[in-house]
Amino acid sequence: MNTKYIIGLIFLLSLLMTACNDDKEIFFDDVIGEETLDRVHPNTRDKPYPREEHILYINPTPLIVPESAKKEEEFLEFELSQNENFPAEGTYRSEKLDWYMYNLHKEMAVGDWYWRFRVIDVNDNPGPWSVVNKFTVTGDEPVFVTPEWTVFQQNIPTTFPRINCFMTEDIENVSPIDASHIEYANMISRANGKMNDIVLPAGNPYDYNMESLGNDVDWILNTAYQLTKEQKYFDKIMEIGRSLISCEVEDNKLFSSNFHSAGIINTLSVFYEIGQEVLTEDEKTRTEELMIRILNYYYKSFTGRIENHVFENHTWQIVLRAMVQGAFTICNEYPDAMKFLEYSYELWTARAPASGFNRDGAWINGASYFGTNQPTLYYMPMLLSHVTGFNFLEHPWYKAAGKALVYSNLPETGMTSFGDGVEGWAEPSRGRLAFADFIAREVGDPYAAWYVNECGNTVHQDYAMRLYRVARWHISYGAEPLTANDFENFMWNKDIGEGIAFSNMTERSSNLSLAFRSSPYGAGSHTLADQNCFKLFYKGEPVYISAGYYQNFSDKHNLLQYRHTRGHNTIMVNNIGQPFTTMAYGNVERGLNGGNLAYFMGDASHAYCGVSDYWQNSFTNAGISQTPEYGFGETPLNKYKRHIFMLRPNKIVIYDDLGADEPATWQWLLHSPVEFHVAGNKITTAYTGKGGFTAVAQIYSEAVPVITTTDNWFPGAEPDKPADVAKQWHLTADFKESLNNKILTIIQLSDDGQVDDIWQVNNRFTLGDWTIEAEMAADQPAAIAISNKVTGTVFDYGSSELQFDNVPYQRTQEGSSVLYDDIFGTFQVQECTGKPVQPTRAIK
Repeated sequence: MNTKYIIGLIFLLSLLMTACNDDKEIFFDDVIGEETLDRVHPNTRDKPYPREEHILYINPTPLIVPESAKKEEEFLEFELSQNENFPAEGTYRSEKLDWYMYNLHKEMAVGDWYWRFRVIDVNDNPGPWSVVNKFTVTGDEPVFVTPEWTVFQQNIPTTFPRINCFMTEDIENVSPIDASHIEYANMISRANGKMNDIVLPAGNPYDYNMESLGNDVDWILNTAYQLTKEQKYFDKIMEIGRSLISCEVEDNKLFSSNFHSAGIINTLSVFYEIGQEVLTEDEKTRTEELMIRILNYYYKSFTGRIENHVFENHTWQIVLRAMVQGAFTICNEYPDAMKFLEYSYELWTARAPASGFNRDGAWINGASYFGTNQPTLYYMPMLLSHVTGFNFLEHPWYKAAGKALVYSNLPETGMTSFGDGVEGWAEPSRGRLAFADFIAREVGDPYAAWYVNECGNTVHQDYAMRLYRVARWHISYGAEPLTANDFENFMWNKDIGEGIAFSNMTERSSNLSLAFRSSPYGAGSHTLADQNCFKLFYKGEPVYISAGYYQNFSDKHNLLQYRHTRGHNTIMVNNIGQPFTTMAYGNVERGLNGGNLAYFMGDASHAYCGVSDYWQNSFTNAGISQTPEYGFGETPLNKYKRHIFMLRPNKIVIYDDLGADEPATWQWLLHSPVEFHVAGNKITTAYTGKGGFTAVAQIYSEAVPVITTTDNWFPGAEPDKPADVAKQWHLTADFKESLNNKILTIIQLSDDGQVDDIWQVNNRFTLGDWTIEAEMAADQPAAIAISNKVTGTVFDYGSSELQFDNVPYQRTQEGSSVLYDDIFGTFQVQECTGKPVQPTRAIK
């Protein structure tokens, strides 16, 4: 090793500890003591938040109580203080609230805080105060203080237009655009197509697909009208709106689904706003009354439920935005609309932009479904910021979103994230790039700017955000271009529980991409039962995949193959997988990255916890029982820790540490888009895409597994339309019954089919310049060390004594993971201990 590396080592041994070890680190045992969590995030909240055991996500934190805290006609009142006696001076008191949350809208001082609530009955009689809840503000929380609701209310425009008031002047400055504009042809083609395609049924216009209608009217016809001023688009919107308000609609039709209702109010709000000069008073009144009818229905549907539900797909995707848009157009005339707006404002402050318990910039609820949420994630902060004068894009999630977009779906690469539908994306979608364009302009994010530029003209095909993009085109990206040192080839999304590592993300023709998930959010909604699962891509092509196709949310294929653990590159225990519940949680506890080695450690010990709870109707409808026959039930597993490494440029190492309360069989799973060829412990797959390459995986354990492969689906789990999907191959390494097991897997990628031979001597494995020493005895504590004789890279987990180049190194915490590696030209020591989960439920 050269002199500069030795100097760097000595300096760092005395002064530097990087990565996740610092003097403010909180260890898991410090948080929960002898207690255990049945889940990190409740599917539906059953106890108040926050409490003493909670580590806050943001300052100020919202106060949230369960829906059971009061009856529908009752109200709540909150008190918050740093004095547990709640004196008159220094105590914050809410007004009488119709919802189940309280936002302070002020930065909270460091120290202990106390809060309580009580019910106010319909006659304004207060009930007794609740027990006092205590929590602590440490000062480590990101600060994000939104204005009081009254600031928003006082600044609501009194004239039209209102819906896009945050860019009224911008639209006026660019409209009408001409045929030379880069987006003109696509915009006109879509709008003219909708002029012909939208034909509402003569008998009942509400039989039309209202979700599509709302999008088409708002994003296509209205965009074309705003940017060209052509009368025909205006006339078409008037025709559609008049058709709706001239027809009496029953509740069962109006509220047949929340997307249906959202499409109606979305359409009516555009119709009402642009038609102010031509609509009769009667037409305006009928439009207003129909919108109020919808708003009142969803106000009752939302309050209590949305504050407390961790996965609430449709509301955050489309419905809330559509309702806010409708309420905003008529709130000055209708108190019920103003009440809906106030609730939505407080709800956004408490639980947005991404559950309220996520600062990663990444999407919890299935990365593919980010595109469905994209218009809301753009529209809501722009509206709230414009009206209040406060920048809602300062939320830490938005500040991290640009980088998260890039790392979860590189250009020319499949989606390196997880959840429903991710297998359908071979490259970034126009919607992702439209949101990246927005983040680049409004946040000044350099990763977002790089992303859009790297993907060429794709962004100009997007129509959902076209009005914004054309109107705000004068706002430059602004951020300085990224340098080579800005691409870390590594991202650890700690809140959502995902890790991503690349060999070289800027050289995509040879880049190896590793994605890893072990999530505190468990499995539910658009997330899958895939804790401690990994996926691998090479040159942008999938090597090892999650198996199955997202054709239906809860059919047999979904429940038994696609969503089930058997469809993912993780393990099953006694042929039983993880249930679909937030109880089945994991945690990416550790992450380290250097120039030559990247590392994650996931703990899925809690993920094999019985049967799915709130999915029961889906199983019943599919004719499936949650029994071991189908891969559901109790297991004796008590430990599943997976250490996963990228040895750059072309190797992956997986070290699984497994334990059970009684002897269990272990099924180690792997899935591929091409056929497996098995010879002993060696598994080879050959790929023809992008120049062709070969992957070789070798499995080692004290116990010799029986390895089987198939291209058949689990019996009964065939896709609905099998002719439309390609076959996939599934491998199971089945280990016989044991109390404990350790499995080491070494994967190598090669362009020419040649990989390094692996030489094993007891617990030492040598391949090329790399040496791996892994404790393989099932009954011994886990330990793994990896080193490279050329680069000088050293990783260690489990050694009692550690030294680099014969210089002793003293761990700061027993059992830590330590990496000594090159970071942009300087060798540095990094040490990491177990990152705690941050529960939002009460500990049992």
